Amino acid sequence: MVGAKRERPPIDTTPITTPITTPIDTSAAIPVDPPEDFYPHITIARSHIGIPSADTINSWLRFVGLPPGNPFCAAALSAWLHQAGVEEPLLKTGLARNYIFQTPSSLHISAGRVLAGVVVVPKGSLAVFQRGNESSIFGHIGPITKDWSGPRGMYISANTSAPGGSGSEHAGGGVWEKEAGINPSSAFRITDFVLVNY
Repeated sequence: MVGAKRERPPIDTTPITTPITTPIDTSAAIPVDPPEDFYPHITIARSHIGIPSADTINSWLRFVGLPPGNPFCAAALSAWLHQAGVEEPLLKTGLARNYIFQTPSSLHISAGRVLAGVVVVPKGSLAVFQRGNESSIFGHIGPITKDWSGPRGMYISANTSAPGGSGSEHAGGGVWEKEAGINPSSAFRITDFVLVNY
């Protein structure tokens, strides 16, 4: 009968008196800190650290349908994610903010929640920057290389300057791994993180 209430079977509360003698197999346990090859997109990104050749940069731009001379952080990331075989986010774009505009909101983590200590962002996720006012489509992007908790974390990106230098964070011409911070009042700021799924 539709809508009829079903009775739950009684719960067996008899104590277990027989000891468990079968050993627990821990060989298949998930490691607390997965090995580096668990994050192939980071391994691929690290293989390009330094100043990439013009041919490499142009190949990233071609991959997303852009001509030479364009900013290439998002183009490089798109190529790395495809090469690594991620399930999502899987875009071909030269625009970093498209990783917010064109991906499911279920993949997004607000930088404000991370700054407040509410969320820890897992290694391999993408740090998405915005440049300019709230309506600006321009930004920067790169995968984080360690779990990110609080105001500062490590990430790697293309089209940036070497760590500790005075060059541009978003137009530096190299691939570098470095520290960045969440500063909501900055004109160039991390607004979101995007989870990466394999």
